[in-house]
Amino acid sequence: MNPLEILGNEHGLIRQALDSLSLAKEKLEAGERPKTEFFEKALEFARTFVLKYHHFKEEHVMFGLLAQRKNGAIDAQLESLRYQHERGRDFIGEIAKSLEGYGKGQEVQSSALLENLAAYVSLLRHHIHREDHVFYPLVERELTEGEMKDLAKAFEREEAKFGEGVGDKARRLVREMGALL
Repeated sequence: MNPLEILGNEHGLIRQALDSLSLAKEKLEAGERPKTEFFEKALEFARTFVLKYHHFKEEHVMFGLLAQRKNGAIDAQLESLRYQHERGRDFIGEIAKSLEGYGKGQEVQSSALLENLAAYVSLLRHHIHREDHVFYPLVERELTEGEMKDLAKAFEREEAKFGEGVGDKARRLVREMGALL
């Protein structure tokens, strides 16, 4: 499969998780309290699938190949995308910090959860749109067929490191998140 199709399919799954996170945000804003278990599953999905698996393939495999290919010509764009990944990691860390207090009904922690949840969802939706509509078309234009095949092989190696069930586990977590709302 084309590596950009793989990443695009992963974006589809991430969007499904973001839809559930958006619904949880709306519930919080309406004074409802989604179960702590929902947020625990969301954190597991974000940490394992989004941060360690998906973003790793983008940052350490694809971005590196493109940086070499373009000899610095798109370094600013790559750094901007990396920065957005880093901000996402920060928001996930803050959500995790607030979760225990949220579970105990602490208003300050519940407020922090809502704030960071809203920021994370907004950032990731914008980021995915940018990658899908600006960055991936650039990759498609710039990489040769051979480089795309090399990229696909590198993605296969990453999947092997995580185990072939990484996608299945991520899909299960997204389904479980939806069921908890």
